[in-house]
Order: sequence, then structure tokens, then C-alpha cells
Amino acid sequence: MSELQRESILGLDNIRLDLPVAGVGSRVLAALLDYLVMAFAGLVWFILWVLLFAEQGPWAIALLLIVFFRLEWGYFAGQEIAMGGRTLGKKALKLRVLTAEGGTPGPGALLARNLVRSLDIVFGIPLLALDPLSRRLGDRLAGTIVVHEREREAAPVLGRVPPGWSARELVLVEALLARARVLDDPALVRQMAGRVLQRIAVDAPELLAGVDTRSDPVAALRQALQVEEG
Repeated sequence: MSELQRESILGLDNIRLDLPVAGVGSRVLAALLDYLVMAFAGLVWFILWVLLFAEQGPWAIALLLIVFFRLEWGYFAGQEIAMGGRTLGKKALKLRVLTAEGGTPGPGALLARNLVRSLDIVFGIPLLALDPLSRRLGDRLAGTIVVHEREREAAPVLGRVPPGWSARELVLVEALLARARVLDDPALVRQMAGRVLQRIAVDAPELLAGVDTRSDPVAALRQALQVEEG
């Protein structure tokens, strides 16, 4: 299985996205970097505990363990919530946690995916290797995936639009044109572009004057709407 897997996932606007799913190597390396940072923080806490609490009785042992647990769970969950699905390790390797639909997960999902991190230390790597989306147990529990971040696609600029079209319709057309070159199903892209052209033929047939809509629906749509890449 290649390190940079490409999985087609249905996007929030019902347009398929081609997401570069992170494989075992990058996931493990990011986790290693995070655990090194966390180990340093744990060492600092242990030194403080020895200096301030070690001789305070049995409750001091409980305090030591509680802080260690909160450090492990809070490090990952807290950073992913604060940095939009990233930790320091993920940020260094340009990885990010997303929902299965390609959206940004909420705090609840990010908290849930870290509840079983202790189990994933044991079972995580085999699950990552066997799962087609490289999901560990926490990902399955929270409905998340980890992907390689990529540069934001340039938004097309529509030179003209059919009268009466709503903002939602325009956003969907812009999303289709922006992603047409990277979507993994050309037939679906042509079908969607053809539907948009049919709608234009009803709402504003003058926009299709001189446009060949049969050979390449995507190019015809760009020509009809006089699209410029942003």
C-alpha cells in the first residue's frame, strides 16, 4: 500500500473529493514526534513532583498518575481541538484530522478519537496497515480520517451567471469547476457539468450561443460562464 493513498470520499456539497489519506509511515512518525514532546513535558512534571510532592503521602502518588493521564489525553485532544485537527507532530508532517466526509471534526469527535489512545498504542499499527483508510481504533470510534494537507485550490471566477440563480447554486458550480481536474471520476464530472448546462439552457440559453456542449461539458461550462481561474 503506497504511503500517499488517494481515496474518493463524498464531500459536504455532494461533490466527490479526492483526499490523500495518510498511511502508516507518516502517522507513526507524527505520533513519535508528539510522544517525544509529551515525554519532555512528563519529565518536567515528574521533576516538579519529586521536588514538591514526593514526601506528601499516598495522595501524591495519585496526583502523579492523574496528571500523567491528563497529560497524555489532554495533549492530543487539546491540540487537535485548538489547531483544527492538528498536533505538533501532525503539523510538522503536514497531516490533519478530518471527518469521513472531508469536513472539519467538532470537539466531541476529537475528544472521542483520543479516548482509546492507550489501546491504539498496542493495536493501532496493525489497524492502520489493514484498514483501506488507515484508521486506528480511535478514528473508527469518532468517524475520522487523517490526510495529507494540500494547497487550497484556486477558486474560479464566474464572468457571467444565469439570472435568478441563488448563491448556493453558484457555490456548487464554483466547487465543481475548482475540483474538476482532481476528482477521480471523470464520467461523474462530465455528467454533473452536463446537468448544469441543461439548467443554463432553460434559464439563460443565450449564454450557450456558439458553445459546443457535446464534446467536453466541463470546457463548455467554463466557456458559457466565461470562467477565469482565481
